[in-house]
Amino acid sequence: MVDQRQKKLVIKLYSIMISYKRLLPLLIVAAVTVNSCKNDGCNDPLAFNYDPDGEGTETCVYEPKQISLDVQPKFGEVDLVNNEMQKMDDGRRIQISYFGAYLSNISFKEAGEEDYQRWNLNDVALIKDGQLSVDGVYLNKSSIEGFSFDIGVDTALYSDDPSDTSKVAAESPLSLQVPSMYWGWAAGYRFISIEGMVDTSAASDSSGMTPFAFHCGLPANLKSIVDDSTDISADGNSIQMNLSIDVKTLLSGIDFTTDDLIIHDGNHPVTVLIMNNALNAVRLE
Repeated sequence: MVDQRQKKLVIKLYSIMISYKRLLPLLIVAAVTVNSCKNDGCNDPLAFNYDPDGEGTETCVYEPKQISLDVQPKFGEVDLVNNEMQKMDDGRRIQISYFGAYLSNISFKEAGEEDYQRWNLNDVALIKDGQLSVDGVYLNKSSIEGFSFDIGVDTALYSDDPSDTSKVAAESPLSLQVPSMYWGWAAGYRFISIEGMVDTSAASDSSGMTPFAFHCGLPANLKSIVDDSTDISADGNSIQMNLSIDVKTLLSGIDFTTDDLIIHDGNHPVTVLIMNNALNAVRLE
C-alpha cells in the first residue's frame, strides 16, 4: 500500500512533468531565435554577427573604428622644424617660420564599394606646428581599402564667417587663426601658407636673407589626393594612419632670386605652382 509520503511525491513529480510540457514550446522558440541570430547571413568576418555560412552583408553589424591620422611636415628627408635653417637642392638656405595646410573632405573607401564615404565627424583638419593629428570615430561597414582627401577647403561646403562663433566654434579648425588662414568671404580659406626667410642671392651664399610669404588657395586650385594602394589595417577597433607633407617639394621650382616673394594672390604663378606641387608632396605611409 502506498503511504501518504509516497503519494505526495508522485503528485509532485507529475506536476513537474506537466510544467516542463508547458515550457517545451517556449524553449523550442527560444532555441530557434538564438540560432537564427547566430546564423543571419552576414558573411563579413569583420562584423559582430559574422556567420561563416552567410551569403551577404545586408544583415551585418559593425564595430566603430577609432581612427588616428598623424601628419608630419617634412623638409626632404628630415622632419620640418620651424625656424630651423634648411637647404634647397641648389644649396640655398631657407628658414620656415610658419607652415599651415588644410585637409578636408577626408574620406574612406571600403571593400566592395566604388564611392568614398566622408569621415563626417572630422572631415576638416588644419595642419600646423603643434597641431599635427586628427582623431575621431568612423563607422565602417567593411575593411578599408582606400583613403582620399582634398588639400584646401571647398568654398561651396565651408562658407560661414569664421569670426561668427555662432556658426564656427572657436575650437574649430575653420575658426580665425594666427597667422591668418582666411582671406575673406569671397576668396574663402587659404589652402597652404608658407612663411619664413630665404637667401635671395644669385650665388646662394646666404648674403641676402629676405622674408617670404606664400598664401595659396582659391577654389580652382583645390587638389584631391586619392590613395588606394596602401594597406590600411585595423588593430582591434583602432586604425593608425601616418601622412607626410614635404615642404621642400612644395617649394620646388620657385625662383627665389626674384623680388616678388610676398604673395597673397591664389592665382599667382608661384602659389599655383605650390598647389600643383602638393600632388607630389603628400604621401600616406
